[in-house]
Amino acid sequence: MDSAASRVERVLIGFAVPLYLLTALSFAEGRISLLSDSGPDEDSLGMLFGSLAILSTLLYAYIHNLGTKPHGSSPLDKVFSRESEEEMLARLREEQREADVSNMGSTWAEMEKEHLERTLGEEE
Repeated sequence: MDSAASRVERVLIGFAVPLYLLTALSFAEGRISLLSDSGPDEDSLGMLFGSLAILSTLLYAYIHNLGTKPHGSSPLDKVFSRESEEEMLARLREEQREADVSNMGSTWAEMEKEHLERTLGEEE
């Protein structure tokens, strides 16, 4: 199974390509012009398609270039995980094992011991 980031990449490309086509059709029909003055047939919302296409392409490029960096190095990793399903399952199992109720007593005792040692060290 793919990571969430690779699925988001596919969605962004699937979103950007039709927007580029709509922008090209808007240019062809005269609804958008970049260099000339605004005419009566021009639509002020026509540039929205091109802007969204460029934005989604830039976001795709950013996510795609993160593939070589370690997981957690980008703020987007909290939103779209780049971990594979196997890595995510292994990490979640480890977290589940650490949070197991049977280890709670010994973990609590260790924390209490460290706290007492710190407070005794401060008093001396």
